Amino acid sequence: MSRKRPSLPASNAELSDRPSVSDAPTDDDRRRIRNARRQARARYDEIDAARDAEVANTLRTELTAAIRSASPLLISLLAVEGLTLDDAMAMMVSEQSATQRPTRLSRFRSYQTSHSQMLWHYVSGPSPSRLGSAASHEHVINRAGGGYITMKVFEHSVEVETRIAPVWLDTKFGKLRVQLDTALPETLATAAVGRLLEEIVDHAVWRGRGWRIHTIEEPVSSFFGHTLIVATGSVPYQVTWPDVEHLTARAAELQ
Repeated sequence: MSRKRPSLPASNAELSDRPSVSDAPTDDDRRRIRNARRQARARYDEIDAARDAEVANTLRTELTAAIRSASPLLISLLAVEGLTLDDAMAMMVSEQSATQRPTRLSRFRSYQTSHSQMLWHYVSGPSPSRLGSAASHEHVINRAGGGYITMKVFEHSVEVETRIAPVWLDTKFGKLRVQLDTALPETLATAAVGRLLEEIVDHAVWRGRGWRIHTIEEPVSSFFGHTLIVATGSVPYQVTWPDVEHLTARAAELQ
């Protein structure tokens, strides 16, 4: 049986015709890729800007058509921060259009949960007066003195939820809920219905407004006090959109 002869080394010409083992990027490749990515990023920015503008326009159209009233407490709280309700509405649209798609309205959602509501419900269970339609839009505004204001759009109305120690506050359709940290003395709780809110819990925002306590809910847990249901009414409101440059400057101040 004959033995196979060993192969001879290939010539340089033969080696040059073979495919290279390495296909590492060349300098030309890197320049081409950088240019391609630079152009793509510029185009992505254009697409994002166009999308943000379209979402903002759609949001403004929706809110202009839907809203007809607002909480007077919200308007007063915003005024303390140097803002109008129009300013706050425009800030909400700007944030939602730039960072996320707005909340989709759903007929299957009938219960809205916020940070404070989650705590209340975990500890004490949901209060019947808190059940209802969900907020379709929300926006959080930092307060200059600490804390925050959460502006919410419920159906046709712009409402508020906030904390002003020693109470939690939230409004809906002309009613203000005042959640006390501690329970009232029994004699005061019994006599509180019909009295002015400032006689039980005083604050400059509602002092002199004539807002009277309509109902008192008993504490449902040792963690919380009574809840005062106050008749504030709503005020007519039709949103108008402020100058964008003014809005941008004001939003930057609040960061």
